[in-house]
This record gives sequence, structure tokens and C-alpha cells, in this order.
Amino acid sequence: MKKTRIFSTMLATVICMASLPAINAFAANQQRTTTLDLTTSEFQNDQKNEDEGWNWDADTLTLTLDNVDFSTGNKSSIKVDGLKSTTILFKGENKLESSTTIIGRNDKASKDTGLTLKGEAKESKLSLVETGNLPSMDQPNITFESGTVDIQGGAAITLYTIKVMEAAVNIDTTMADPEDGWNDGLYANGSIEIYGGEVNVKAGRIGLFVVGIGAPEPKTGLIIENGKLDINGKLADIYVGSGNTKNAVISGGDITLGGDIGIFLNDCEKCEIKGGTFHTDECEKPFAVHRDSSAVFEYAKADYTELDKAEETAKALNKDNYVDFTAVEKALEAIDRTKNLTQQSDVDKMTKDINDAVAALVYKSADYTELDKAEKAAKALNKDDYEDFSAVEKALAAIDRTKNITEQADVDAMAKAINDAVANLVKKAPASSQPDSENSSDNSSDISSSSAVDSSSADSKAADSKSDSSSKAASNASNTNPSTGVAGGAFALALLSGAAVVMAKKKK
Repeated sequence: MKKTRIFSTMLATVICMASLPAINAFAANQQRTTTLDLTTSEFQNDQKNEDEGWNWDADTLTLTLDNVDFSTGNKSSIKVDGLKSTTILFKGENKLESSTTIIGRNDKASKDTGLTLKGEAKESKLSLVETGNLPSMDQPNITFESGTVDIQGGAAITLYTIKVMEAAVNIDTTMADPEDGWNDGLYANGSIEIYGGEVNVKAGRIGLFVVGIGAPEPKTGLIIENGKLDINGKLADIYVGSGNTKNAVISGGDITLGGDIGIFLNDCEKCEIKGGTFHTDECEKPFAVHRDSSAVFEYAKADYTELDKAEETAKALNKDNYVDFTAVEKALEAIDRTKNLTQQSDVDKMTKDINDAVAALVYKSADYTELDKAEKAAKALNKDDYEDFSAVEKALAAIDRTKNITEQADVDAMAKAINDAVANLVKKAPASSQPDSENSSDNSSDISSSSAVDSSSADSKAADSKSDSSSKAASNASNTNPSTGVAGGAFALALLSGAAVVMAKKKK
């Protein structure tokens, strides 16, 4: 029962809460529907409206917008004094919408005054939505200092100068009437100067319009020193000069020209292009001059630093070390040193082609002829014939057949290691077939004795043979010549005596 009561109480609480009006803790400020006119006397002092999210500092002439929502119909959302320099500091996300000029001014103006738009942080945003084919802003000068400013509908125009410092400025005027609408992006009678930040423009007519009609100095109408620009205008991306002489100087920045005509020079002397990176692939005529104009483009030479390095590296290679060197030679032959700074991408491509060709080179293989001979000779040996064959086996195992021509010394070292190991081999001793020394001595003694006996016997036989021969000779002499008598007998006796002496010596 107790659990049932608790559940019923919780259910009743949920039902009651559901019946209450919804509360949004992050609800926007109260919308303003009338012009915030800073030229009236009350704004000589500080003013503040927390419900709408704005406050005014009269000393610094700074209007702070904090997530405001102004929708003022056919009246300007904010009006400033053209003889004063006003700053609008915006925080969070702010929206100003009108069918007329959103941030306007009184009829007064000075070349030293104007409007500065400043975001508290990079992500701070000020959105201007103009729906009546009129300029989104009309000021003596406009400076986009920081933060992000989005403009839709009408151009931001000035009598004198528009500056972009570190802000991101995004403009789209393609929805404005092509005949009667202010469908340019940034429109300055004096100059447009870009020192950093980002400028992205899609314009129904001209992206950056340096007009020069009745505008005072500076003589230089277009200055681009830094920043990232992506400009696309239906008539031209950038237009310089239309009355007074307004020159252009581009010394930096990353610039993309996306319309049919990029930078167009009308009534001016020249456009100096000293630096910057240009992307003009989508542009039919990136740099054009009016047919009746004497204006000229003066281009700095393209930067060949990286190409020089690539060329030097490629030329230092020995073509005989590679399987095929033709791609490198072709890339070197394609070098064109007539390119200007606006054609830097062409120079960069030459550099890339050389580097890619060099990177794709394949070395010829090293010469393994002598190593093959050494290996073959070593493998033909019978390891069992040698006391230690391990050095040869180690040298054979160390053979590496991945070496290229630049590593020939390594291959030669392998061949030498094998040959040295083979040269240092020691053969095993053969098994012995000779008798031991004692038996050999005895045998020699026996052989000597036997030879002596045989020799003595032979000598004895020879002596006996001689004795017999002498006796026979004596007998024959006596018998055949009886008249000799004593002389024959004496001769026979002498022979017998000689034989006896010989036999006696032999016995000794």
C-alpha cells in the first residue's frame, strides 16, 4: 500500500509539471523591431537593454551586442553617426535583418570615420540579412577586425576604404536582383585592403569592386598582403578602376579566383603582383585588361627555389646506376623558367614531376659474378675432408642477393669472406699404413743377416768353382803337354795356392 501511494504521488507530480508552460533556459534575448539609432541625444550617455542583449558605451563609442535578434522590417537595424568612429563588439551569435540598409548612417561622412566590427572571439558571429536589394552596410569606412561576419543580400559599401584585418567575412549576394540589386560583395569608392583573415565572396556581379568614382586618395585601390581569399563574381572576381586612377598591389595571400574573369583592370595604370599564391583553374581569364585601357599587369617571377633543388638532385645522379632513367630526363627537359608568380602552380608541378620520377627510379642489381664463382667452389668441397668447415658455412650463409649497384662493395666483401674461409681450411691427416719401429728394426736385422749368409755362400761357391777350374786347367796342361814337365806342375801349384788364399780370406 505504501509503495502504491509513493507511485501515485510521483505520477501526479509529473502530470502537474507537464501542464506548466515550457521554460527554455537558453532562450534568445527579446527581439527588437525598431531601429537602434545611435545618433539621437540619449546616446550621448551610456545606454543598456538587458532584455534585448545590448549596451552602449558613450565614451568609447562602442555598441556591444550579446546574442541579439533585430528584425526591423523596412527600417535600418542600427544607425550610426557618419562623423564618428563607431565600434560594434559582438559576442555569441547575433542576427540583424532588414529590407533596407541594415547598418546605416546619417547623411554626414568623413574620410577619417567609419565602422569597426569586432568579435569577442573567433567563433563570435554577426549575421546581416538584407532582403530589399539594398546595401547591407553604407559607411564612410568599414574595418572587419575580428570574429565572423556573414552577409546575405546586399553589398557592404563605403565612400572610402574597406579593410579586413583578422576577421572571417562571408558574403553572398547572388539572391539580389541582377538588374537593380546591390549584388556586389565588397564595394569601395576608395580602396579595398586585405591584411589577413578570410574573405569568401559569391557575388551576382563583382566580388571585390574598387570603383574609383569620385573617391579621394589613396591612389592604390587594391591591397592584398595576406589572408585567404575565395572570390567568385558573375561579371568579374576583382574589378579595379572605373573613373579615378586606382592601382593594385598584391604581395601575399592565398587567392582563389573562381569566376570567368579573375582580376579585371579598367581605368588604372597597373596591377603589381609581387607575391601570393593563386588558384585559377576555374577561371577562363584570370588576368584581363579592358580593350581600351593602357593598364598592365606586372608580375614577379615565380619562385624556383624548390625546382632548383629538385633539378640539382636529379642531375647529380649517375644514370648508369638505374634500370630506366628516361622519366627523369623527360621531367628535366620540361623545365620552363619563364613562369611568373601567378603561374607558381606550374612551377610546383615541374618540381613534383622531377621528384616523383627520381623517387620511382630502380637501381640496377650489383654484379654477383665473382661471388657466384666463390660460392660454387666452396659448395663443391667435401666438408668431411677438413678439420673445421664452419667458417665456410658461415660465409655462405651470409650471402645477400638483394644488393644493388651502389652496394657492390658489400657483394665483393661476401666473395672475399668465402674465398678467405676456403683458403684457411686444414685437411684432416690420412689413416697410417707403416709397421711400428721395433718390428721394422728386427726385420731389417733379419734381412741383413740373411743377405750376409747368402753373400758368403755365394762367395764360397764362386771360390770352389774357381778351384775346380784351376785343377782342371792344371791337369789338362799336364796331360796335353808332357814335355813341359816341371814348368807345368809349378804353374798348377801356383794356381792352387791362389785359390786357397782367396778361400781363407772369405772365411775370415
